[in-house]
Amino acid sequence: MSIKNKVIAITPFICTIAFLLLGFLTDKWHPAWLVFLLIPLMPFLVGKKKIRFSIPLVIVGIYLILGLVFGLWHPGWVVLLLIPVFHILLTPTMKDSTDKND
Repeated sequence: MSIKNKVIAITPFICTIAFLLLGFLTDKWHPAWLVFLLIPLMPFLVGKKKIRFSIPLVIVGIYLILGLVFGLWHPGWVVLLLIPVFHILLTPTMKDSTDKND
């Protein structure tokens, strides 16, 4: 197992410890949850995967801007509902993919 894979594998454990330490020591539980964003980002940060454009990434970015810049965490979460809506409406289903093979 390479060092990159080990770093990626241990990231959830480190994020949990960091979240608990930040929460208990500073009583800032709300912004401390942001450390969990490192879990999906770590493969990109260590160079295991390349970042590519995706609609869910843009939607999460919009949510973070609404929360961090404007303080709209509570109504802003509704934006995250666009991710499953996008996939339901625009992702081909199994039936669609099997019809193309016939």
